[in-house]
Amino acid sequence: MRLLAATVGLVLVACSKDEAPHPSEPAPVAPPAHPEWPDTARPEMHAAMVASTKNVFHPSDGGGRAWLEDPKPAHSRSDYSATIVYEVGPLGVAKGGVIFLQVSPYWGWSTPQTETESANGYTRVATDAAGVALATTTVDRQLLAIEVSGRALVAGERVRIEYGFGVGRATADNFSEGDSRFWIEVDGDGDGLRKVLADSPTVPVEAGPPDGVVVHAPSVLRAGEDSVLRVALLDAVGDACRGVAATCEFVDPPAELELDAPNEPRPFTGAGSLAIRLTKDGTYRLKVRAQVGEQTLEGESNPIVVAANAPRIFWADLHGHSSRSDGTGTPAEFYEYARDYAALDAVALTDHDHWGMLPLSSHPEIVAEIAAAARDAERPGKFTALVGFEWTSWVWGHRNVVYFDERTDILSSLDEGFDTPEELWAALRGTPTLAIPHHPAGGPIALDWRHALDPELEPLVEICSAHGSSESDDSPRPIYSAHKGCFARDALERGAAFGMLASGDSHDGHPGLCHLGAHYPTGGVAAVLADDDSRPALLAALRARRVYATSGPRIVLRFALGAHRMGEAVPATEATGEVSLFVQALGTAPIATIEVIRKGERITRVDGDGGLELALSGAVAELVAGDWLYARVVQTDGGMAWSSPIFVR
Repeated sequence: MRLLAATVGLVLVACSKDEAPHPSEPAPVAPPAHPEWPDTARPEMHAAMVASTKNVFHPSDGGGRAWLEDPKPAHSRSDYSATIVYEVGPLGVAKGGVIFLQVSPYWGWSTPQTETESANGYTRVATDAAGVALATTTVDRQLLAIEVSGRALVAGERVRIEYGFGVGRATADNFSEGDSRFWIEVDGDGDGLRKVLADSPTVPVEAGPPDGVVVHAPSVLRAGEDSVLRVALLDAVGDACRGVAATCEFVDPPAELELDAPNEPRPFTGAGSLAIRLTKDGTYRLKVRAQVGEQTLEGESNPIVVAANAPRIFWADLHGHSSRSDGTGTPAEFYEYARDYAALDAVALTDHDHWGMLPLSSHPEIVAEIAAAARDAERPGKFTALVGFEWTSWVWGHRNVVYFDERTDILSSLDEGFDTPEELWAALRGTPTLAIPHHPAGGPIALDWRHALDPELEPLVEICSAHGSSESDDSPRPIYSAHKGCFARDALERGAAFGMLASGDSHDGHPGLCHLGAHYPTGGVAAVLADDDSRPALLAALRARRVYATSGPRIVLRFALGAHRMGEAVPATEATGEVSLFVQALGTAPIATIEVIRKGERITRVDGDGGLELALSGAVAELVAGDWLYARVVQTDGGMAWSSPIFVR
């Protein structure tokens, strides 16, 4: 029983992608439901998380140090083995105490096991401490417990853990990262509470070979404007192929592409760029060939609109995780990937307030690391690197808090001062900050719409991410574990007013591109219609709901009701008679359909004919106060886009 009790605390914080504890583990006892809590609340999860903040550790818990013997890098999804040496700290490990090996629990590392030498993940555990016996048990995914018997381990004695030394070896993580960690935890007195060695050893996980080239350009340019086309090499699952030398050149460049030099191969390493200048209005998709040794890769850019009056589009992913909570990769790698490989204009790293091996709320040094990585990645006027956190409430739903200044405060949803939306809003009011509810329809937890949305701080809702779509129950690829009545469209029908954006909620280290590969059903990015890429301009556009959502592809979407564009409110006095309606989609794949939804009902639809561009125009009559309309676009490859609504007031 003592060993089982020891496993519960970590399992609750060691789950990938906001998953619940493993079903084989004993669930914490749920407290009586609070009368004001929503039906969607998960009181047992909330109780366990609050309890974890009140643990009182024995001084020997988390004692000692650990390192890798003869360390070597791993290759993603490949065989691996490692020897981890744990040296006992000054206070020892009591008879009945437990040492744990927690292999990075968030993606594909093999679970360590000691039963079957021929099976994957076989692990040998030994000590040279005379009179000490070690009993091993695999207690959960990627988690091995080593119980001490015979006598106590004393300071300086060592335990060797040989991971992946059977015939089947072990399998390394699915995704590359600079410091995948072999976490060592110690329950020094055997009371069932264990503490992490913060400096547990790490190993780099290297990407696979290049499998494709991604090509990105600004979605809107002016004729004759100087800009760049971004080119990056990715492996089969979307990892950055850092350090890989290649050349790139245009394939069949259009006559309107004015080149400063002959079109010939240009060298780059991992990610690079080509100068572009388009001299005539129109829509372009530029093709690039990358040569990696004998390997030839080709890619095509997103649609580029060249027009004098088209609003600028800046692409942002305002929700993602690193290994500093429950994702993959370092904060520096997260920001670098967003800037150089996904070619985003803005990104926010929003690691969880309390969900991780070392919670941000109690580890300010990690928050400082994130802030430093953002400062290093920022390129004023070209790339905006924002800091935030995910307010991970298991009662009211999850929100991303994104700071548009230098703030880095972690306001934990487990702190009694910030454990309701109203308390969170009070702490943020008057600052250049957004709180963005996400996966509102369900998934890990649905949003309590009764406590949403603060008009100043929450003008937007994230309706699509790696979890799926929360737009409506008839949306393609809807979110898993959805709750009836919690979709965004349901809230609009009840009178809520908000803009619709998407972001990745990526845990794979691929902000802006997590829709690539088959490990997520969708991804998500936000198209921000701003004057420039500065923090004030982005924040102003987001607060004004000048934004639309896509499931990852950089679709150009236009939506207008009369003279009003997406996100705006139309006075009912201006909406009398028939009002013109216009929708246009420029896709990254053929457009299958465009639909317009008015106050919960589809009022019109047009089907594509296999082309990359599709438009819908007409008129809407008898608009009244309380009406709202938005457009939904679906491509033949499953990519989607949604405009923010236009409201009649």
